Amino acid sequence: MKILFTAGGSPGNELIYNKLKTSHDFWFADTHRDRIAEIIPEDKQLVVPLVDNQDYFKKILDICYQKKIEILVPGIDEELLKMHELFSSNAQTDLFLPSKLFIKNMLDKYYSMKILEKFKMPVPKTLKLEDATDFKFFPLILKPRFGRGSRGIHIIKTAKELELYIKLKQINNEDYICQTYEDGQEYTVQIFNYNNKNQFFIIPLKVLLKKGVTLTAEIDFDEGVIKVCKKIAQKFKEKNIFNVQLIKSNKDNSIKIFEINPRFSTTTCILSTLGIDMFKFNNDVITETSLKTFQGLKLNRTLTNIVRLV
Repeated sequence: MKILFTAGGSPGNELIYNKLKTSHDFWFADTHRDRIAEIIPEDKQLVVPLVDNQDYFKKILDICYQKKIEILVPGIDEELLKMHELFSSNAQTDLFLPSKLFIKNMLDKYYSMKILEKFKMPVPKTLKLEDATDFKFFPLILKPRFGRGSRGIHIIKTAKELELYIKLKQINNEDYICQTYEDGQEYTVQIFNYNNKNQFFIIPLKVLLKKGVTLTAEIDFDEGVIKVCKKIAQKFKEKNIFNVQLIKSNKDNSIKIFEINPRFSTTTCILSTLGIDMFKFNNDVITETSLKTFQGLKLNRTLTNIVRLV
């Protein structure tokens, strides 16, 4: 398959290329070529404008046409809905994304929590920042209603601090939400539905070190985490792949879903080490039982120093 990844400098792409390069023809597009892993050949590295540039989507369309791309894997939250508009009727290129409605709902971190709450799924109490004075206990998590990664996230420890943030965000016309803070073990979970056959595979990673993106994590088929994520998978029945982030409480082992990323995550790369080819999946070989043999497998990311003349 001819496959194009946007967010080409994402830390997971090096592993995907290394594991699947003999099965597929990959290209990786990014604003800065230097962000793309050194292992990826230069002719597979593509420079594109920033996602908010009016020429960005034209460039992606041109690449897909010229390279005869069969699968497009968008990795930037701001592009997901527009990609659906552009490629919904494109016979040549398939989007490796969930449905447009699911993306729209999950990109809104306030509305997504209300949807999950409606379906009786465990979520932290979530309020718009302007309503957050209703919180009577601290700490709280403050984060953008729309946004990716860990950008703009703050821990609020006092009512006075909350009051100041409310005023500041109102002055800057910024849309934020507040969630109850859960002290516990974070998990980042891949939910994979091959070829929209409602055959879901759930791969939970216990986060051990995180700085914006997950740096160190290990596979942990925790029964409680699996149970919650199966409920999500069965309720939404979304195709391809999405990522669930949740916390398992240190206090009582209860689980709270605090975010769903409706796209290929930076940690999705771990699937390629389990014998899973997301784009040419053999469900006769991979089973839930066989996946559990990878319990404890660790993903570890380190910086690489590249020195070159330019």
